[in-house]
Amino acid sequence: MSDTNKPSYKFSLQGIELHESQILPVPTPEESASGLNFNLNLENMVHEQNEWILCRVTVSIATQRSMQLVGKLVTMTVFKLADYNTVMEKVENGQPNIPAELQAILNGIAISTTRGIMFVVFKGTPLHGALLPLMDVKAFAPELPLEGK
Repeated sequence: MSDTNKPSYKFSLQGIELHESQILPVPTPEESASGLNFNLNLENMVHEQNEWILCRVTVSIATQRSMQLVGKLVTMTVFKLADYNTVMEKVENGQPNIPAELQAILNGIAISTTRGIMFVVFKGTPLHGALLPLMDVKAFAPELPLEGK
């Protein structure tokens, strides 16, 4: 059953950029055996003139035991919003506001895209098996209701 009250967004992918990738010195075997932690940071920006929404994803990879940084990757996924003037509202300070549901959709695409880029960039390196875990993008937008509520 589809929710007829849910807004429908029309957007296209404008670009995918790899801004940074780092592979740092390999930790000791004991440190490596502790596993990896992934710290993910999302930043959403708006380019009003081009009617773009930009999703910058930064992933830092560290060992679990001592949190020794072993890698980093930064990507930018650029989306063109078809109904920009209808969808984007201005907040009190005049800045555009990305609706939370649209933000969750675009962030989910940007994270998945980053996961694929990570696989390609780290293939054949000591970080070959460092796969970004699956995650619920709503954790980054707590104002969104959980499914079924």
